[in-house]
This record gives sequence, C-alpha cells and structure tokens, in this order.
Amino acid sequence: MRLILILIFSTMSGYYVFSQSIIKEPYLLYPDDNTKMTIMWQANGSGTSTFLWGETEACENSISVSEYGNDHQFTHTLTNLSPQQKYYYKVELGTAIKTGDFITAPFSDTQNLTFFLYGDTKLHPEIQNMVTGRILTEINNNPNAQSFCLFTGDGVNIGNVESEWQDQFFNTAYSNNNTLKSKIPYILVRGNHENINSNYLSGNASVFYKYWPYAFASGSSDGDDMYHSFDYGPVHIAVLDQYDNGTFDPAQISTAQLSWLQNDLASTNKKWKFILLHEPGWSAKSVSKSEHDNNSDIQNNVQPVCIQYHVKAVFGGHNHYYAHCIVDSINHFTLGGGGAPLYTPSYTSGGVLVYAESAYHFMKVQIQEDTAVFTAIKPDGSIIETTRIELFGSDKINDIKESVKIYPNPSFGIYTIQTKNLINGIITVFDISGQKKLNDQITSNKQTINLSNFSNGIYFLKVKKKNIVIQKRIILM
Repeated sequence: MRLILILIFSTMSGYYVFSQSIIKEPYLLYPDDNTKMTIMWQANGSGTSTFLWGETEACENSISVSEYGNDHQFTHTLTNLSPQQKYYYKVELGTAIKTGDFITAPFSDTQNLTFFLYGDTKLHPEIQNMVTGRILTEINNNPNAQSFCLFTGDGVNIGNVESEWQDQFFNTAYSNNNTLKSKIPYILVRGNHENINSNYLSGNASVFYKYWPYAFASGSSDGDDMYHSFDYGPVHIAVLDQYDNGTFDPAQISTAQLSWLQNDLASTNKKWKFILLHEPGWSAKSVSKSEHDNNSDIQNNVQPVCIQYHVKAVFGGHNHYYAHCIVDSINHFTLGGGGAPLYTPSYTSGGVLVYAESAYHFMKVQIQEDTAVFTAIKPDGSIIETTRIELFGSDKINDIKESVKIYPNPSFGIYTIQTKNLINGIITVFDISGQKKLNDQITSNKQTINLSNFSNGIYFLKVKKKNIVIQKRIILM
C-alpha cells in the first residue's frame, strides 16, 4: 500500500511540474530610471521561477524568484544597468522557458529617440497582433527604435474582470502582442473600460493596477489616482488619469491632479513635453451614435497648462480611428485604432481638424534634436499622415534653467543646490498638493537643504530671483 501511494504521489508531482505554465508571458515596466528595468510574469500554479539575464544571449547571471500576492505573479527589477545598453533575459518555470531582450533608456542628454503609440484594442487581440507585428518590423528595421510604447487605454472590454486581461491583452496565442511587450516597456493610461465590472458599472481599476503597478505620483496602489510622469532621453511625458475624481461621464481630472500637472511640467528641463490621456479634448467628432464627444475638461483646464508650458503633443484614444487636430499650435492626436471596432468620423478635415481616417494604426514618433516627426502607420506599413514639428526660440532648453543643479536626486533628505548668479534668491519646496514645506534664502552658489523630516515622495523645488523662476522635481526616499 505504501508503494502504491508513493507512485501515485510521484505521478501527480510529475504531472504538476509538467503542466505548470506561464500564462502571462514576461513583459516590461519602465521604472523611470535608465539603470533599471522591471520584468513581470504570471504562472497558472504555485512554484518558483529562475530568472537569468546578461549582456549576451547566454544570460550569464541568474536568480531564484518567488511568487508574490495571491495569484502566482512574479516580478524582478534589474538594477545597476548601463544606460543605452542591450540586455537579454530568460524566465524558467517548470518546463516552460520564455526569453526576451530590451535596451535600457538612454543617457539624459540624448537628443535622438524613436518610440511608439497605439490603443483601444479591447475585444480583438487578433487585430492588435497585426498592429504589434508591424511595430516589431519597424524595430527590426531600426534596432535603435527598441525603446518604449505608450498605450492610450481600453486594452480590454471589461477591465475589472480578470479573464478579460488574459483573453484580450495577454493571450498567449498571439505571439506579436507578447513579443513586443517582452522587448519594450508599455506605459498604459487608464481608459474608461479599465474601470468597469461585469455589470458595466464604473469603479476603480484594481485589476489594471495588479498588472501595471506604476509608481503613481499620488502614491496610490488601489487602482485609483493613477497619474504620473517619466523622463526618457529628450522627452518628458505626463500620464493623466481622467477618472481620479470619481466621475466617468463626463471624464475630468481632479484639482489636485491639475495642480500636480502644472508643477510637473514646470519642473522638467526636457525640451520635448508630451501628455498621454484617454479621452481627447479635440477629435473628429461625428454624428454617429458610437462616437464620443470632445472632452471639455481637457479643452478648458488642461489646454491652458499645455500652452503655458509648451507641451507639443497630446496623445489620446477613446474614438476608434485616427484624428489629428491643432489648437493653439498644440497637436492633439487620437490614436484609437489598435483593434477595437472602428468608428467612421463624419469629418476628415476643417476647422481645428487637420485629418482623420477610419483605419487600424499605430504612431511612430522620431525625435532628432529640435525636430520631431509623427507618423501614423497602418499594419500593412502604409502611411496615414506624417506631421513634422520644429522647436524654435523659447521652446528650446533654457540655459538659465540648466544653471541650477540639484544632487543627489533622489536623496534620503540632504540635497545640494548649485546655482550661478542667483545669490540672494529664494528656495521654496512644495509637496505635490502645493503645500509649502520649506522657504530659504540662497546665500552661496552651493548650499544644502535638509528634507529628512518630511515624508517620502515627490516634491517641487522652486528657485526665484527677480524675474527668474526655476522649478525642478526632486524625490525624497
């Protein structure tokens, strides 16, 4: 009897190991640091993974990774990487082996960059698979384009239903979708469909956060207040959450988030500033029942901030087509052609609308110093529209802003402020809500401030002397 039990247990154990699989293949998250990369994956049962990585396909380094949470998820963040360097990695789980590779973010003073955008995929991963296949072709044709992808929201139809994410966004049957996520980090914005449950009632985006746990400026970890920003080479991108004030129709950002956005854009020294959101302020609005209205909150509250801080493009989705509008010299792109059923715009041009087309597509953005080219491309490689933007005069990096250096940043509390010709100016530090935390006079070209008594998080440091006002973001660890 004992022998029979041992044989049964051995058989069951062997079957368990053999049947264990990776159901969400390895995908990348960008930690807003050019020396780090986060890799996540999920299994269909309990176990331990082996993670291997290195600068060659041999993946000479390895570590054992245990699952976290209660749903067999795994994550590992690589640190101390070299900027703008290619790395290879491998995940082993039972008999399952998945591989990937990525290039770390470039040095902060890099002037050239290519990245991609698309969104609104929902019920049709097979169409998304054609879109991502073409993006992979673009990367194969230009290896330097292996950077990151912005996603304009609505990756699934019912965001708070677990199976929707597996079937529509991580489905292992669609290799292009998974391969692209294993090669470039995705930055997703919360769409309206990320919020709803099986009764189509609005709520928070808890399942979204489960698989995309970005470091939100609010500190949120419950699927709400999901706004943040990041730098990547020459660009600064603010990701807005249009549902953080609890309303979903009409969508609008909270006053706290608007204040954060103003401080965030004022604090960056990147000459290319973009905004990622879901519901566009201007699109190719038609009379069709399925099409969404222009978002008045973006028009009335966010647009003035874009003008003030020289934002060059706002990327959205929500309407399932391509549209390009220009308002006050700011380009508003609707990039909702990632796979969801297409809408037909009533207008293709006129007024603020430059062009619109009902087509599946993605966008490639190519930046070379003071020039950016925005190209909307169909899955077959044909071009919908190309837009070129040049920076002139005050849009370029301000030499005065570069005259203030803050280090170390991030810090545990002690920061050194190095300035030029700003003695007798005032240093002020605000938290993300706009509350003043410190006010001090500049007495030398190099002095320190101590924030160690404050809570960890993001703060904004403002230097002011007469008509010179410089604001930068600092991080307290």
